[in-house]
Amino acid sequence: MKGFGVLLRKEIKEQFRTNKVIIVAAVFLIFGLLSPVMTKYLPEIINSMSGTDGIIFEMSDPVSNDAILSYASNIAQFGVLMAVLLAMGAITKEIGSGTAALLLSKPVSRLSFIVAKLTAEWLNMLLGLLLSGLACCIYTLLLFNDVSVMGFVYQMLLMAVYFAFCLVITIFFSSLMKSQIAAGGLAMAVIIIVSLLSILPRVGHFLPGELINWGNQLVLGTAGNVAWGALAVVAGLIVLGVYGAWLSLRRKEL
Repeated sequence: MKGFGVLLRKEIKEQFRTNKVIIVAAVFLIFGLLSPVMTKYLPEIINSMSGTDGIIFEMSDPVSNDAILSYASNIAQFGVLMAVLLAMGAITKEIGSGTAALLLSKPVSRLSFIVAKLTAEWLNMLLGLLLSGLACCIYTLLLFNDVSVMGFVYQMLLMAVYFAFCLVITIFFSSLMKSQIAAGGLAMAVIIIVSLLSILPRVGHFLPGELINWGNQLVLGTAGNVAWGALAVVAGLIVLGVYGAWLSLRRKEL
């Protein structure tokens, strides 16, 4: 891919210049710190309220896996939103400002332009995921004296792949639409629809949402259903998304 290295360095510098790296890391870190704390102390708070106004609450004592699964659930939901917000203007904004025309007039390819943006956004989210994951793991260990480290590592790797899927869907729509809001809205709609389809008995095993379920099973040590099919489908969708964005950008007059 002609000019990929140059474009990637530019995109990474842009991530730092616009403080996207700091924002993503800070927000992800909050979830990494709060999830184990809330899992540990929320049952105690609720149980202490038991009997008030005749209402009886009873929650069992949480364990380390509860903290990890709570973190995974929170970061998966918020990560989708973060991916859409980061990438919805990736191409639309560049075309509107004329930057895309300027960059693509140089000896760089449209494919490099797209993949550099996808890679930079994904690395940003990967850094946030790494920091928040470490925070969650350390706090869980401190609060519960136990943590499934390898299961958690595998879960974070699968989460990173899932975020790559969300980013590429958003970048694809960013290449199609003239409005950032429209691109973000369509991307979010598609991701939500795909997530809802994941509940279907047979089809769901091959959809992106199954990666999150697989990660949860690895944490719990009950990974009976290995979702290689879902991983293959996600990889294929990422390739198709990049190709679709390339076709769209190729046909646009910059």
